[in-house]
This record gives sequence, structure tokens and C-alpha cells, in this order.
Amino acid sequence: MSEWNAVPSRDTVPVLMYHSISEGTGPTCIAPQEFQRQMAILEETGYKVVSLSELGEWTRGSRDLPPRCAVLTFDDGFLDFATTAFPELQRRKWPATVFLPVGHVGGTDCWESTRLGAKARRLMDWSTVADLAAEGVDFGAHGVTHRDLSRLRGDELADEVLRPKTMIEERLSRPVTSFAAPFGRSDVPVNDLVRQHYRQAVGTELALTRSRSDPYAIPRIEMWYFREPRRWTALLGGTRESFSRPGGSCGVSAGCRSSTFAEPN
Repeated sequence: MSEWNAVPSRDTVPVLMYHSISEGTGPTCIAPQEFQRQMAILEETGYKVVSLSELGEWTRGSRDLPPRCAVLTFDDGFLDFATTAFPELQRRKWPATVFLPVGHVGGTDCWESTRLGAKARRLMDWSTVADLAAEGVDFGAHGVTHRDLSRLRGDELADEVLRPKTMIEERLSRPVTSFAAPFGRSDVPVNDLVRQHYRQAVGTELALTRSRSDPYAIPRIEMWYFREPRRWTALLGGTRESFSRPGGSCGVSAGCRSSTFAEPN
């Protein structure tokens, strides 16, 4: 067993990963009151929020970022982003990137609910996506069917990586520069395609992004692990806390490639 010490510094940026902001069960859900509390703590501790594209340029050394900043990302395009999360961000004028599995826009998270036998959760439709884009929300690609891309090859893989970019750009008339592999699962062929067509990509490795991190493997902080306010405040405040990190998968359905945190002492 190893330990991960979460200590932000001027040379690191937490990129936050969310899915559904709802009362649902499981690690892809954050209750609305918990999300509101996390945003309030982020604001109260003096953090600024920058865009994912700005972070990507920072990792390339082509721009500076303000001290104590964070990035907000939301996977899957749940409708509750529009109804619950966005008002919190809009009030603070904070940017965010939402990753869309374009084949499911206007539908449900059937890839998850079918597997778990859980109640399906609604995703945004294209009209809602367009309305949010007009308000400044950034949309990135998250595949077409939300399949594990590391299991695909050839035209099937190319379609999953490239079609989302084309579809979103045609709908919104703006460039799509960011990609998130479903379940965080990727490999060399996936990475090669993403590097050819996007400016940055996020993963699910649990770590802080550094100024020279690979812009195509940006780590993120899974916020389900920071529902406890003391833990979230400690991370943002730079308090050194050690969390157990045993090998193997964390079992999070979102595909987290790092392991679950132990509760802090």
C-alpha cells in the first residue's frame, strides 16, 4: 500500500470531476446540497476557476494561471447539470467543461443504469446544450455510445473519437478542443487519435495537475471522495493528509483508475 499526499501548491491545479448532481446512489452522484457546499468552500478559500483550455495551454508553457485556481469538469451531460449545477456556477461566473456522449444526448445514462439495475437518469437534449453554450459553458467530446474505447479498433474507434467533435461543432458552431475517454479507459491507439484531433484530454487518475503535466492525460480529483467538508477544506488549504492507495481499480463505475481514499484520521 502506498500513500498519496494531497498538497496543492503554486505549481499545481485541482481539476474537479463530477457526473450527476442528484440524490442518486453510487459514486457518480453528488447530492445538490453537497455540491453547493463544495462550491461555497472553493469560493471561500479564495480559489479562482479557469477553463480547461486555459489549463491545457498552461501545461504547454504558453500561458500563466493565477495562483490558487481550479478547473470544473462534468462527465456525461446529465440534465441536472443544467438545473442544479449551472446556477451555482453562473452566479459566480465560473467556467466549466461538460463532456457529452453524443449518441445519448436527449436520452438517459443507459450504459450505467442497465448494468446496475438502477433508475435511469436523464441527459440534456441538444436544445439545452445550445442554451448553455450560449451562456459560456464549454462542451467536450465523450465518445458516441459511452463504450470502453480501449476495446475498439479501426473505423469503430475512429468514429467514437472523431464523430463527437464533428457533431458538437456543427450544433454549436464553435470548436471542440477537449476529450474525455468513457470510464477513463484509453490505450495507445485511442491516445494517438485524440492527440491528432484535440488540444487536451482528461483522464481519471486521481492527482493534481502540474505545470508540465501531459495535456493529453490531465488527472482529475473525483469529488465523490470529498463530500466531507473537512477533507475538501484540507485539500484546498494545502493541509497534508495521507490517503491509502492500494493497487488495482477503485471500483467506481465512472472508471477511476486510482484507488479509493481511506477516511482521514
